[in-house]
Amino acid sequence: MEFGPPIFGFVPQPRLQERGWSWCTSHGVTLEAEAHYWLADRTGNFWFEDSPGGPVGIAELRGFVFTDRPGSTNRGGDPIRDALNQHLQYVVMNYTKNPHEFGSKEWADLHTRQQHQVEQSLAQKADLPVDHKLYPAIAVTVAEFRATTAAISGRVVTVVIHESDNDKIEPVLTRRL
Repeated sequence: MEFGPPIFGFVPQPRLQERGWSWCTSHGVTLEAEAHYWLADRTGNFWFEDSPGGPVGIAELRGFVFTDRPGSTNRGGDPIRDALNQHLQYVVMNYTKNPHEFGSKEWADLHTRQQHQVEQSLAQKADLPVDHKLYPAIAVTVAEFRATTAAISGRVVTVVIHESDNDKIEPVLTRRL
């Protein structure tokens, strides 16, 4: 399950604390690294509480940094747009309110509409700042989440952040490994 470098995360900053990582694997091959973060309030307090799994923050940043192997989405299209679609869909579907019962037809219909909305949204040219350098990227905004994706050092890197959290952090990345 070797992923190898590089992987990417936000630059260190006072209002963010790394919450942990998720790894996506298939057939023993790691395809994706996903970085999660806690977000501090305006005073810098993370409001951590004890839980059986360790300290838990009250506010989680509504966004992630994804590092993918190119083509690992298995969607068969442009690997940059495919990664953007996959990750933006994941975040939009998991962080927007769905008033319907989980698994119901109405619940599934809403997610299908959200998926279609992501896939049909026109991408704009953008830049993704990593280690004091701007990389050419594409960006899409759906349901108040903005995804920015670029190819960097043999990886596909995607940042997805809710618009209201964007002014609370510096959306700049650094190589982690």
